[in-house]
Amino acid sequence: MSPRVSVIVNIKDGARFLAAALDSALAQTFTDWELIAWDDCSHDASADIVRRYQDPRVRYFLSPTEIPLAEARAQAIAQARGEWLAFLDQDDLWTPDKLQQQLALASGPEASTVAIVYGRTLVFRDGCPPHCDFDHRHAWRPLPSGRIFQSLFEDSCFIAMSSAMLRRAAVLPLLPIPEEFSLTPDYYLYAELARHYEARAVDTPVCYYRLHGANLSQQRWRAVNEQCLALVERFQPCLPPALVRRRRRVHFTVLAFIDFLQGHPLRALTTVLTRGSISYLLSRPAARAARRFRYKLQTPPWQIR
Repeated sequence: MSPRVSVIVNIKDGARFLAAALDSALAQTFTDWELIAWDDCSHDASADIVRRYQDPRVRYFLSPTEIPLAEARAQAIAQARGEWLAFLDQDDLWTPDKLQQQLALASGPEASTVAIVYGRTLVFRDGCPPHCDFDHRHAWRPLPSGRIFQSLFEDSCFIAMSSAMLRRAAVLPLLPIPEEFSLTPDYYLYAELARHYEARAVDTPVCYYRLHGANLSQQRWRAVNEQCLALVERFQPCLPPALVRRRRRVHFTVLAFIDFLQGHPLRALTTVLTRGSISYLLSRPAARAARRFRYKLQTPPWQIR
């Protein structure tokens, strides 16, 4: 009999944090799951770590060659048998009741209209307790649910991949993931699914996103923003023109800032003046400072027990 949930863990040289991630999956109060550990030719001890787990629900696969993240996600999904796909990145953690809470929202008479179930994600560093919400735009208000397609562009991609659970039958027609979204397969899947299905959200924390030095290099940051621009262009016919213009300005401004950091001030200035937004660029330090100050003055609802 197929499990209710297939947990997808894509692995690439993840030995440093992998055991903690896998332990958080095995600690789930909901137990009808399988775990697909897809190893993209790791050069460290990742394979040995997975093999320590003798639980028959854990299935290990080694990619024949190194492939981009989007293709690795698709290859792992191809091995899944569950009704739902739950994603857990190799350096993140789940709360013990993560799957149980989300499956409760995926049941009932209107469940067939739902293809995305996600939850609140908190950010942490080793040795420090979770100190802020991954999705700062909704830190003091409920997470979006229902028809969230436009919200995914108004508020950028606010769903952490490790918090997401997607209906497999709705995902399969979207594969393979286009090459232009090799670093943003999650955003692509959310947007495609949200065009046709509803989302549900668990407003209490279900996931912990680990910050560490390897999270996002400047070069990868550039590629991610370029791919976000490609997503805006892909879905431009479905979005209000003013929103499309705003998202273009935001991403071009970020690209200009990266150019400046990488020693190309003239190119950065040209981009921000012609395609970006000076006001957006100047507002970012104040916005970040305001968020930090608010955390000091006000307790977010997810911290209140």
